[in-house]
Amino acid sequence: MEPIDIPIARIMHREYEHVTPATPLFEVMEKFSERGRHDLIVLEEDGTFVGVIMLTDILGCLMPHLGVRPGRKMSGMPSGILCMLLGSEQAAGDLVTKTNIHIPPDATIGDALVRMARDQHPYLVVVDGAGKAIGCVELADIIATLRQGGHL
Repeated sequence: MEPIDIPIARIMHREYEHVTPATPLFEVMEKFSERGRHDLIVLEEDGTFVGVIMLTDILGCLMPHLGVRPGRKMSGMPSGILCMLLGSEQAAGDLVTKTNIHIPPDATIGDALVRMARDQHPYLVVVDGAGKAIGCVELADIIATLRQGGHL
C-alpha cells in the first residue's frame, strides 16, 4: 500500500475539543483565550458537524467599533452593528464560517492532503455518511505517519 493510500480512519483522533451551536459567546471567548487556540469545532448535541469558528471570525464581536468585520454577513445588517446589538446573546452557532472543513472516514491520506491544501486548513473533521463527526485528522498526524513509515 502506498503511503498516500492509507485510510485516515487509521490515524484520526477520536477525541478533540468542540462546542455546540448554543455555547454562549463568553464561553467561546474563554476557549479562544487559551494560548495557541486559532479555531474551534462546532457540533450539534448529537454530534452532527456544523462547522468551525476561526479566531478571525470573532474579531468583529471583540472590536466592532473599529470596523473589523467577521467572515460573513448576518441577518442582512452590518455585522459590526449586529455584534454590538446582540452582545452576549450571541452563541457559537452565530459565528461558524468554515462548514467545509470535513472529509469522509474512507478518505485516504492523499485525499486529506489535497483538501488541506485546497482549503488552506491544517486539519479536517472526519464525518460519517449521516453527517456525524467521528474524528479529526491533523496535518501533524499525517506527517508523523509518513515519517514513521520511512516515507519522509
